[in-house]
Amino acid sequence: MNDETALVLKTLRDANGNPLWHRTKDTILGRPVEFSPHMSNIGSVEKPLVFGDLSDYWIIERRPLMVKILKKKYALDDMVGFSAYERLDDVLINSDVIKHYRLRSKQP
Repeated sequence: MNDETALVLKTLRDANGNPLWHRTKDTILGRPVEFSPHMSNIGSVEKPLVFGDLSDYWIIERRPLMVKILKKKYALDDMVGFSAYERLDDVLINSDVIKHYRLRSKQP
């Protein structure tokens, strides 16, 4: 989830009035929470929350990190610049272990 979704979830409580979010451990119902700014915002049409075992989500390095030193471009300012490039790919091995959730606000 992203930070905006986390702010909303931190206010939610279960049927007994206990908070779902454990603030000191960053867990929901005892499960660890990971943040990504690339997740959708809460209230959007997209599903802003992924829950499950992310060990079956693999990130694969297709091309290793390449770094170029840019001396000429910054030479007049007595500086050195860097340009980095890396190509990654991802694959979800077992989609049964991950669920996407859309959070709905309560209607009066």
